[in-house]
Amino acid sequence: MTLTAVRRMTLPLTAALSVGLLSACGLGSSPSTDGDAAAASSSVPAQSVDEEIAGQLPAAIADAGVIRMAINPAYPPFESTAADGVTLEGLDPDLAHAIGQVLGVEIEFVPTSFDAIIPSLTAGDVDMAMSSIGDTKEREEVIDFATYYWNGTLIMVPEGNPDDLAADQLCGAQVGVIRGSLQQSTFLPAQAQACTDEGAEPPVEQAYQDGPQAQLALQSGRIDAVMTDAPPLLDAESKNPDTFDTEGPLTRNPNPGGVAFPKGSELVEPVHAALGVLIENGTYEEILDRWNLADIAIEASEINGAVQ
Repeated sequence: MTLTAVRRMTLPLTAALSVGLLSACGLGSSPSTDGDAAAASSSVPAQSVDEEIAGQLPAAIADAGVIRMAINPAYPPFESTAADGVTLEGLDPDLAHAIGQVLGVEIEFVPTSFDAIIPSLTAGDVDMAMSSIGDTKEREEVIDFATYYWNGTLIMVPEGNPDDLAADQLCGAQVGVIRGSLQQSTFLPAQAQACTDEGAEPPVEQAYQDGPQAQLALQSGRIDAVMTDAPPLLDAESKNPDTFDTEGPLTRNPNPGGVAFPKGSELVEPVHAALGVLIENGTYEEILDRWNLADIAIEASEINGAVQ
């Protein structure tokens, strides 16, 4: 099922929820933060180096020929580890690989837990990050973005939806969210307030380090639903149709997602320009189509494109 198909089946959220920020992160793994780099898939159409854009790279990166990139590698179809246990695959590794080719540098993938990505950027441990990271005004205070998609949010429930839950009807439910996500910090609290205002029990947050933990908790009955971005939930449902269902209504997140950088990084402009090249030459669309993510496409990348 695609996001378009889900949209045809869903209704708008209530006004109270539509003003809340939705997530731009989701199911993750338990990756290390020890700096061990992962290999990338090499299935991206070959790109020619754009010498003009490559000339904008920071000197240290140009000299090293490598961009160190944080990624949380168990959030399919954005990023996950292939069957060999080493290679990363998905939208973000493929797109990062293409960006690197345009810039004439290698991408060194550094597996990092989602809640450690922003600290790793602000500490200068990595040069950029791609891991379904939402571009928000709050985050723009400490990091910069070059946008490349616009997502939506659903919930995942046990097959058959025994508690008759919906993405905007979670009063009294035990809801799993990913630690550090906007579902945890903003969207679920907004729904909790709506439930309280109606005199109902608010949803109870259960925070997890990563997606596999949340899925296991849902499968074992310790929580009633998982709330995160739509693509990984639809992916999990398609792979486990007898275990999970996804439920709407789906709402477009109020902010785009982007490549993240340390604040003021000189890498922002060349990566933004490289994204423009990939959008213009059709590679961006090809990569999105490969991972069944055409519905989250944007027409042009923006630097710090947060709406709220």
